[in-house]
Amino acid sequence: MISEFKRIGDMLFLMGLVDASSGNMSSKVKDGIWITKTGMSLFGLKSKDIVKIELERDVRWNAASSEVELHVNIYKKIDEVKAIVHAHSPYTVALSIKHSKITPKDHEGRLFLKQVDVLDIKNWDEAKYAIAQYFFESKKQIVVAKGHGVFAISDNLFNASKLVSALEFSSKIIILEDKA
Repeated sequence: MISEFKRIGDMLFLMGLVDASSGNMSSKVKDGIWITKTGMSLFGLKSKDIVKIELERDVRWNAASSEVELHVNIYKKIDEVKAIVHAHSPYTVALSIKHSKITPKDHEGRLFLKQVDVLDIKNWDEAKYAIAQYFFESKKQIVVAKGHGVFAISDNLFNASKLVSALEFSSKIIILEDKA
């Protein structure tokens, strides 16, 4: 498990999708959830940087990502979800400030992402419910929280990270094309 967390965390960092201490990810297994600890860099993750928690709150939740409740709520609402990746992708976040949807202009983005919604969550305490509910109702696998970052769900960490990466490349193309 740790080797996949490390591989995906390193990829996200090296692609510039997270900074030294932003972002988080989790993976659901039969007997709980593995999730990155709060404040940890996703680059160079070690086994001590992730914690296994239960779906019901216990003392281990204190060490988990500050967005642990959001992860748990998604897993509780959508049984098929096995992995969540959250990143602060700069081009995507920049677009989210002015747009309610991100519509890729590049071929791959149009093919795989189609259109990505931006949720304007005024009270961040509500995000743990709003994002889980959005995924449940929309049946989509990726969403952007306005001015904050991207959340992607999938069957494994790599597939969730592919969505985040594809959206960031599409967002960069939109911004570069607007400047051309």
